Parts: sequence; structure tokens; C-alpha cells
Amino acid sequence: MASAIISDTLLFKSPTCTNEDIEIANKLANIAKIDLENYGLDLLKSGTDLSDFTSEELINLDAKETKLAGVVNAKIAQVNTADISDVMKRKSEIEEAIEKDVKSLNLDIFVFLITDIINSNSQAIVLGKRSDIVEKSYSVKLENNTALLPGVVSRKKQVIPVMTENV
Repeated sequence: MASAIISDTLLFKSPTCTNEDIEIANKLANIAKIDLENYGLDLLKSGTDLSDFTSEELINLDAKETKLAGVVNAKIAQVNTADISDVMKRKSEIEEAIEKDVKSLNLDIFVFLITDIINSNSQAIVLGKRSDIVEKSYSVKLENNTALLPGVVSRKKQVIPVMTENV
């Protein structure tokens, strides 16, 4: 149960984390006699090896299609990693897979978030005719379809609502 809480809250760094999550995880850690911080880091790192996934699988592991402000067809995908650069080595093939989705699903924007669970940042790869929404939402300039989004780890609280406000 502690593992589930750690995973869901990114070791309590996610904005979706509640005080109840922390309280219960600490109780469970006492019962299991584990150091929550060390165990949690090891757990998160062990679940971040993405090397066996194809680019198509990567962009669909955890993806949500939505309509931003009811008018912009969007797909927001996210993967967690302990090292953004490992995933970025595959940028060109990931972009090819994203382009296929943009065309086949008639998307206005596709945002692929590579979330660094250690430092609580996300590198975004953004494609589509409405990529300007990301630039406006986070006051960033996309360079080669990418931008670092400091502190962004939650699609539910920090991406979809922010982008919706900036359509």
C-alpha cells in the first residue's frame, strides 16, 4: 500500500498529494520498518526504465485525449523517468510517432511530457498547429518542438487546466 501511495504522489512531490497520503504512508512505513525516502526513491527509479518501449508505446503509455476549452483537439501524454536525457535521445522517433497521431486523430496539439520524478520538472515535446498554447501557458519558447516546464509534474492539475485557460 505504501508503494501505491509513493507511486501515485511521486514521493509526495505531486500537487495531487494530500496530507492523508503522507500520514498513511508514514504509518505503513513504520509497520513495514522501511525508510520511506530511500524506499520511495528506489521504487520510483525502478519503474522508470522506458528502453523496452517503442515510440508508439511511449506516447500512449499514459495519454489523455481532450478538447481544450471545448474547441482544441488535444492529446496530452506523460512518462516518468529519473533521467530526461535518456528519453530525449529518442526525440526524432518520438516526434514521428506523435506526427502520425496528430494526423490520424485530427489533433490540434499533442503534448508529450517527460517528467523527471527526482527533480520535479517536465520536458515537453509539442507538435501540432496549436503548439502556441504551451508557449502562452508556461511563458516559454519552444525550441525544436521542446521546452522545459519547471515544477510541472501533474497533467491533471498543472497542464490541462492551464492550457485550457490559454486557448
